[in-house]
Amino acid sequence: MTETTFYANGPSVIGEVLGGEAIIVNLESGAYYSLDGAGAEVWTAAQSGATLAQVIDLAVARFSGVPATIAADVTALVEELVAEGLLVAGSASTAPAADPSAVVAAPLPDRPPFVKPILEKYTDMADLLLLDPIHEVDEQGWPHPAPRA
Repeated sequence: MTETTFYANGPSVIGEVLGGEAIIVNLESGAYYSLDGAGAEVWTAAQSGATLAQVIDLAVARFSGVPATIAADVTALVEELVAEGLLVAGSASTAPAADPSAVVAAPLPDRPPFVKPILEKYTDMADLLLLDPIHEVDEQGWPHPAPRA
């Protein structure tokens, strides 16, 4: 039986981790999201084809805290990312090739405390993002412009 894996709902969802903060943009809705700390680590692992168990193991290895609490909070965040359409659940056969280095991480020697990640959603610029020509793309997504008619 194949385990469920997760990956970014591309090409309509893009994300980048900068300075420990994940910035995720849904190009179809115009909403953008922010995750920091443990949330940024969860996003990095989850969007790359990891299983939920792998994402939880990463968080337990990287942060100090009660493993059951970390597992519950990570599970809730992954479920929220799926509900927002940022992550898509699939199987190893349907997901893009995962980057194993994104999931496997050595425990930190001085692990910071785990703080429950909160997905911040912003819609204040949705109208502007939807007007941007970044949406005029072919089926490969940005930065491949749609052919001119």
